[in-house]
This record gives sequence, C-alpha cells and structure tokens, in this order.
Amino acid sequence: MRGRRAAALAVLALAAAGCSSSSEPKRAAPLRVSGPPKLIRVALTDVLWPLEPERAKTRDELVVARMLFSTPLRTDVSGRLRPGLCTSWHRRGTLWRLHCSHAGAIAIQLRHSGLFPTAWARKGQLMVLSSEPDVPYKLTEPRAAPPGVPGPFRLISTSPARIVAERNGVRVELRKLEPSRALQLFRAGKLDEAPVPLGDIRATKLDPQLAPALRVRRLLAVDAVIFDRSISRKLRKVYDDTADRADYQALVPEFEAPPAEDLHHRGQPSASRAAIALREAKQRIPSLPKRAIGFTPGSDPTLAYGTNLLVAAWRDLGLGAHVGGNDAELVRLAAAYPKLSALTLYGPANAMFPIAWVADARLVSPRLRGWREDELGSVDYGAVRLRGQSRRR
Repeated sequence: MRGRRAAALAVLALAAAGCSSSSEPKRAAPLRVSGPPKLIRVALTDVLWPLEPERAKTRDELVVARMLFSTPLRTDVSGRLRPGLCTSWHRRGTLWRLHCSHAGAIAIQLRHSGLFPTAWARKGQLMVLSSEPDVPYKLTEPRAAPPGVPGPFRLISTSPARIVAERNGVRVELRKLEPSRALQLFRAGKLDEAPVPLGDIRATKLDPQLAPALRVRRLLAVDAVIFDRSISRKLRKVYDDTADRADYQALVPEFEAPPAEDLHHRGQPSASRAAIALREAKQRIPSLPKRAIGFTPGSDPTLAYGTNLLVAAWRDLGLGAHVGGNDAELVRLAAAYPKLSALTLYGPANAMFPIAWVADARLVSPRLRGWREDELGSVDYGAVRLRGQSRRR
C-alpha cells in the first residue's frame, strides 16, 4: 500500500509541474455543448430516497432536499439569511418570533424532528424558545421543512435513480450516476453538470477540454475518524497524532482543502506542531496495549479509499489497525447550515478527531449561466439560466 501511495504522489507531482513527453502542445477537441432548450441535466452520486428531508445527509442529498422542500428560512450563496416560508424574524431574550406562512405546520415539524421541541404557533407567528444564537440558521435545515408544503421546484417524476422537477418552465433532471459514467456523458454533451471522479482533479486541470468547465469549492465539511468509546483516550490520542494527514490531503481532496486538526479553525495546521506530536506518539507506541482496531469499511467510495489509506499508514507504524470491524469509522461530517458552529457540535458528543477538510469538484457546462455552489455544496438551480435563455424572475 505504501508503494502505491508513493507512486500516486509521484504522479501528482508530475501533474502539478505540467510535465509532458512532448514539447508540442496538443490541441483538444472542443467540449460538446448541446442539450434540450429548457432542461438542466445534473449527475449526482447520491439521490435522496425516499424523499424525506430529514434523511438528507450527504452533499447530493441536501441538493435534492433544498430543491423540493421549503424551509422557514434560507441562505444565499454567501451564507446570508434570506426569507423562506417566514418573511421576518426577531428575538427578545430567549424568545424568537417569526412571521410565517404555514406557521402551525412548521411548529409541528420542528417538534417532530426534535429541532426545537418547544416550538409553537400563534396567529400566524412561529414562536421558538431557545437561548441558542444559531436559531435562524437552524431553521434553514431541510428537516425543518413542513410536509405537504410546496417547495421551490415542482416535482414532476421520481424514482431512486432519477428525479425531475420544474420551475418557471425549466426542468432539472437529477440522475444517480457513477462519476466515471457521468464524465463520459459530460464529454459527449449529454450532461450539464457532473462530479469529478475521485483523484481526477489534477488531471482535469491539465485537460484542455475539461479545465474551463472545472469548478472546485471548499465545503464546510470535514472527514473525521469516530472511535467507539470503549477505546481508551490514550490509544485514540496516538491514532490522532499519527494519522497521515499529508497523504490524505494529497490523494483525497488533492490539495484543494487543508488537513484538519480540530473543528474550530479552517486554516492550514502547524506543520511543526504536527511533526512534534508525531514524534512523541511514535515513542509511546511500544508501551501501548496490543489491541486490534477494526475500521468499518465505508460504502462511500471516497471514504472507503480514505479508510484504506489511513489504515495502511497506521499499520506501517506498528499499530493494530485493520479494515473490518466496528471499533472506528471514517465519516464525512457536513454542516447543516453555513456556520462553523454547525460542525463544532459534533466534537463534544463523539470520540472523534478530524482528518481533512472537504473540497467538491464538479464539471459545469458552458450552457449554464449563473451556476454557483455555496459552502454547503448547494446550488440554487432557480437562479441558473441556460445559454440563450432570458433572465427569469
């Protein structure tokens, strides 16, 4: 495994330097730009199914939920609060008052979801009693969406692999596809948006046909290892200090997002502190009890690859890590609303440590105008126009 990691890192280094066996640049065929005049075709690796907003966890599932369900409040691409079903909100002490349509249905949903168990409605107002400062942002979460209330897009058809929705005469088709297949269809002009396959960001940047269509966005999400609480704090600390975050950063987000050592700071960690912690942790390994730590195999291909990468490095140090078991798991923690505090909530409740921040890479056709992705990974398709289409209101 270490040999494969070294080879992969070498390839990345060559790609970053733009090395080529030929001095003559090759002229790529132009990207095919075609498609129906009133249809946006999007490939996702996950599709929300069943269509229940509280089930939305991954980036792609949240995209579906925000298209189809209306929440009390919304956020724009910059993370600012915007009206949703509620048009105004203010706070007095620990009481929030919001003027909303469907206030009663919202209050029932907030209690049912456990988001705000004390919420109630009175004369068209939603009342939320809470001392939390992020109350308005929590009201943007899909699980706050009341059932039966129309969403931003009208649902046309749905299945576990394909969803079609419409707004203002323009349809959005969401298809569940493997990234490699989506890439083929994108090159052929049969998709307008597709995810970049794992490990292909650097190669895409060097592809003259695809590079102009590449969009990379660092998300408010982190890949983290969660341990069973039966694992001692001392052993978890050694795993934390010896995690190969450098290889992970190179091979998973491909340097588009930095390593993560905590959930409070999004900048680059201190390399010197990490080196000192690694050296001290290596010295403690011989004195640790010989315990095998089984890591749950990930169903998500990216997390499965990341798990194998981390486990191989820990085994090289003599730790008892192996794939298979339920002592620990690599997971992706995604913020439910655009504030860092949405992630820090994970810390106190779990025996966990972060590995790296997350970057999302997508290919977007020149057919699409106004395509923008926020730090949650959401795209407002209601603001997207097709080339040649007049601006919608």
